[in-house]
Amino acid sequence: MTRLTIERVEVIALQIPLEKSFSGSSYRIEKKMAIVTRVHCSDGVVGEAVNGEGELALQPAIVGIIQGELAERLAGKDPSAIEARWAEMWESTWKGGRDRRASVRAVACVDCALWDAQGKRLGAPLRKLWGGHRDEVQVIAMGGYYVDGWKPADYGREMEEFKSLGLAGCKFKVGGLTPAEDAERFAAARAAGGEEFILVPDANRGCSVAEAIEFAKRAEQHGLRWFEEPCHWNNDRRDMRRVREAVGLPLGAGQSEMSLEGCRDLIADGAVDVCNLDASWGGGATVWLRLAGVARAYGCEMAHHGEPILGGQLIASVAHGTYMETHHPLRDPLFHKLVVDRNPFKKGWYKVPDAPGWGVKLDPALVAKYKVN
Repeated sequence: MTRLTIERVEVIALQIPLEKSFSGSSYRIEKKMAIVTRVHCSDGVVGEAVNGEGELALQPAIVGIIQGELAERLAGKDPSAIEARWAEMWESTWKGGRDRRASVRAVACVDCALWDAQGKRLGAPLRKLWGGHRDEVQVIAMGGYYVDGWKPADYGREMEEFKSLGLAGCKFKVGGLTPAEDAERFAAARAAGGEEFILVPDANRGCSVAEAIEFAKRAEQHGLRWFEEPCHWNNDRRDMRRVREAVGLPLGAGQSEMSLEGCRDLIADGAVDVCNLDASWGGGATVWLRLAGVARAYGCEMAHHGEPILGGQLIASVAHGTYMETHHPLRDPLFHKLVVDRNPFKKGWYKVPDAPGWGVKLDPALVAKYKVN
């Protein structure tokens, strides 16, 4: 019997200029960044993953680590032994002298491609390999970005547009204005979206404890599913616990962590009710699935930060998954334009692809158009 091996690893870096910029409480996005990773296996299977946005400055380092160190570590190894391959790759994150985020994200890219190969080899979508709790997921948009000159009513019209696009809700940006001003924007979003519209205020670590508590108390009457990343990064675990205890509302965080262990501590220390580790930023689908087991033991829900190609399969695989996250088509042209034959949103729900692996194909012409050296 011929031994199954990894023959080579291919990497394609993409940068897609956006038609306009999008601003949260502490950042501005002007390009959609993505890395396409392909693992070519000796049985002819090619595992492909698309790991999404992040700091553009990290992209060359991520690509370099994959093309050099990780490809060398994996050459000739069994691609189906994903736990073993992950452990070998994770050793690269221990090296000093470079941004650890790049190493972790490089591991994630290859890990997700290995999972795609496994799904294709077995002829099953990944959610089925991971438990297959459901075939459809509710889908919400990241929105409520700060726009110069916008009044609260403008954010209400944005929610109406999201509903017209078939979305069930919005992760709404806050933390960039005073709590009173943000609460007024949030109230307008609720009024326009209606009672059933899912709203998650997301501060991206933009608030002090006092500001987070004030906003939560002002927004509570307008209904929020959870309050995401309310507090500044340097003491966020303790501060979020203080906010959670003070207002009695569910909190979410995890996307800014780089490891299972970091998210474990958020959960174990009582800082969050929802953990939204980003599989691309935290070491891959392998890590997200491990964390899902930890979260369930603590009664914590699982979310996934953005990246609907990954998030749809992951969220659908577990009983305590929440929502698939996407953006307005202008904010994420990768998912809305590069994905061929994407399933439509219908009354807030998305049918997760049934094709093997991640279940999507990218338009090769657009990949070629947005490829960077």
